[in-house]
Amino acid sequence: MINKILDRFKTENSNTLGKIFYELEQSSSSPFKMALHSYNELKKSARSSEELFLYLIEDSIFISLYATFYEELMKHITKSPENALLYIERFSSAADERERLIAAEAQNHLNFIENLGMCDGCNSCDNHGDVADLIDPFQRGDIDFFAELYLGMQTIQYSMEALLYDIIPDNQAIAKEVSPANILAWRQVIYSYAQIKSQEI
Repeated sequence: MINKILDRFKTENSNTLGKIFYELEQSSSSPFKMALHSYNELKKSARSSEELFLYLIEDSIFISLYATFYEELMKHITKSPENALLYIERFSSAADERERLIAAEAQNHLNFIENLGMCDGCNSCDNHGDVADLIDPFQRGDIDFFAELYLGMQTIQYSMEALLYDIIPDNQAIAKEVSPANILAWRQVIYSYAQIKSQEI
């Protein structure tokens, strides 16, 4: 089943990104395998199922927020492919500050979810709507939902990292393929793939 899906991505996708994901998933360090490893490490580090539940939610939000930064970077790259390496280098050098900002926003969103949609006012209020759909599975204690979300978001993260740091620097022609529409479609393909793979675990 999975191989058929991957083959379809390889042959039917109109842009190069589908083929890149196909090749990444065929490698020994595929994005989904790395996501699964991260998930298993998270399970080991959690002292209880409740702690794992909260880790999965917060980390999924963190990764999702990080993906928006990747998308902004991709916009710059597709507008000016000849400067791709410079943009990637600048993005990499700002990692610590970016991660601090994202961690603070992820915590604010987690507080919003834990308070069932109530917030007395924080720096992330304008964006709480982005995570409002997580309140219902949080109330249900649906750990499977958040495990699947985590695996999907991690698979996207590892795919984007490979694209940015391994693939584009070696083949800058691909920089022309990273339009917002192509990246959005790519994320959807990767997430759907990870959903199917996670059901096999």
